[in-house]
Amino acid sequence: MSDTRAAGRMVALTREAKAWTQARLAKAAGVSQGFLSKVEHGVLPLEGERLAHVAMALEAPPELLSSSEPVRGLEVTCLHHRRRASRMTVGTTRRIEGLTHLTRLSVEGLSTGLSVAPDLTLHHLDVDEHGSPEAIARLLRIAWRVPTGPVADVTKLLETLGVAIVRRDLHTEAQDAVSTWPPGHAPVVLINRGLSADRERFTLVHELGHLVMHTLPNDDQEGQANRFAGEFLAPADEVRPQLEGLTVRQFSKLAELKQIWGMSMAALIRRALDLECISANQFKSFRIRLNQYGWSEREPGNLPAETPQLVSSMVASQMTKHDHDIEQVATLALMLQEPFRRHYLADVPPSTSTHTRKAQP
Repeated sequence: MSDTRAAGRMVALTREAKAWTQARLAKAAGVSQGFLSKVEHGVLPLEGERLAHVAMALEAPPELLSSSEPVRGLEVTCLHHRRRASRMTVGTTRRIEGLTHLTRLSVEGLSTGLSVAPDLTLHHLDVDEHGSPEAIARLLRIAWRVPTGPVADVTKLLETLGVAIVRRDLHTEAQDAVSTWPPGHAPVVLINRGLSADRERFTLVHELGHLVMHTLPNDDQEGQANRFAGEFLAPADEVRPQLEGLTVRQFSKLAELKQIWGMSMAALIRRALDLECISANQFKSFRIRLNQYGWSEREPGNLPAETPQLVSSMVASQMTKHDHDIEQVATLALMLQEPFRRHYLADVPPSTSTHTRKAQP
């Protein structure tokens, strides 16, 4: 470890992912805050015993903190978010973005020595060039040979496109997911644990819209991603006849459509508004009724849960195909054993034989 030196930005990123202040980390590591500040700004080196103490405090291996991986930090050009209406604190935002970057490093480490070439092609499409998010959604359903009607398994489709999906507790209800696709890297979606199946499906397609359409931020990117998701999950030509004439007395019909299309009743009501099947006043009445029923956060009629398998198959392949033990696989993920077990090993199946798409050595 004597030759190992930490990268200041990686120290800051790992600290922010734990929602720690410099003062808290300095106290836990037995160094001064002033010293830590200079380390994070690249003014002073962090190596030897001090590096070991900082790494231990952060529950991270020194190899993570000394990673030479260029961190694009908090640039929104490679990070997209699906947020709810409420605003988050700066600290919460930095925690989620830091966790997203660290998750990406772990996923890329887990893919070492494995062939994870996607079965379908994911590429950027410009909204202005193609006319609208809806037009892009229709184009991609054709290109990816998605059958007419509902999308059977959104999670499986994204993984077939090479998108790594990781569930983690984001420690806030104001954020559903974050996606990142920096140039030269595989796309990753970090999704908040505990979402209902219908909300998770919509969120994943929302993030897919970001990955496809947004290489640079714009003021309407959230609205565009929502429109993409609505059209991709429930194409206008197919769902419009089922939404026309909808009234607030027909929640039983909405419940049936929820099971058919794999979308929440709230999303279907929004789809009806976007397709001009209901008026703005009717939309408000629907939203009021949802609140009265207590369905704004959790609706009745649970959908079957979808299970991400791509990252789990990487872990399983590293252990079975490459004969790595847990410590070695955790090292590939730039993590210590205990956090690695907690976040990745619990979802690894006893055999990769049931995986719909394996990562091959």
